[in-house]
Amino acid sequence: MSEKTTFLGLIGCGVIGERRAQALPSGTKLIGCFDPDSQRSQKIANAYNCESLSSIEGLLAMPGLKGVIIAAVNSALVPIMKLAAAKGIHILVEKPAARSHKELASLNPPSSLIVKIGFNHRFHPAFFDLQNEIKKNPNDPIMFIRAQYGNGARVGFEKEWRSNVEISGGGELLDQGVHVLDLASCLLPDLKVQTGFCRNHFWQAPVDDNSWALLSTPGGATFSMHVSSTEWKNEFRFEVYTKNRKYQWLGLGRSYGPEKLIIHTMKPEMGPPETSEKTYPNEDHSWLLENQNFVDAINLKTPLNGDYADGLRSLGHVEKIYQSSLAQQGEKGHPVWWKN
Repeated sequence: MSEKTTFLGLIGCGVIGERRAQALPSGTKLIGCFDPDSQRSQKIANAYNCESLSSIEGLLAMPGLKGVIIAAVNSALVPIMKLAAAKGIHILVEKPAARSHKELASLNPPSSLIVKIGFNHRFHPAFFDLQNEIKKNPNDPIMFIRAQYGNGARVGFEKEWRSNVEISGGGELLDQGVHVLDLASCLLPDLKVQTGFCRNHFWQAPVDDNSWALLSTPGGATFSMHVSSTEWKNEFRFEVYTKNRKYQWLGLGRSYGPEKLIIHTMKPEMGPPETSEKTYPNEDHSWLLENQNFVDAINLKTPLNGDYADGLRSLGHVEKIYQSSLAQQGEKGHPVWWKN
């Protein structure tokens, strides 16, 4: 094996952990994995010719380990990161990275430690192109952004760990909401929460299944969002409105429909705009690109696209949205949140 091979470990061998393992870039080698369910861990070990460890500590002690991918339940993320940080092992942790802003802030990693937050939506080709188009038109400022993101869940959803508030820390806002909050913050980094409203309409669990929020910048740009686990038909829609253009990022591939970027450009005389559309392959390469960004940061010291500060920012927005919702509805009308 080449001396340049980067040895990685995986903690959490469920659906997302397996997706990460499938998308490791060339020049890397998964040398160990751990999951509380030893059968899941052994499945990954067999598939990727690595060792299935019986403990997190055992995995983190493996010789030559440079980085670890953490894809565990939310309540376990920060405790695992602290173990890795103590050994100087670089971290790629799945969003939301913690149950709360306070919990993630308690990590306080040294500047020498790479902490990559798993915001894989940043690595979708439509978002790359959207960002580039906006940069090409610096005199066409963003007026507002509107986002809709939701899934149809599945039978028994209310019994899964995501619906257990002590494990998850929150509901749909913390699950899919952090993605659109993060994307909007990439384009409007100085967003502040103005109001939020969270409800449980369908799933009988102490977490939100629908959440709405309104954020704005000091300069007057606005971001509105709705995330839902009662969407029934999976949908992703991220729309950016400028003075002269409307950008529509629709779909994420697979069950969310074809990924495409539609640009409507207003004519000087207004009326129907000129429209262009770009459709992307259905394969989702965002996981590979994000894993590559993590490995490049380790080996080449290149900047992270989605770092510890970005995770703190998104969780700060989540916290303020929940606080706004609770203030408006009161304890009786609001789901019971786990409080750190």
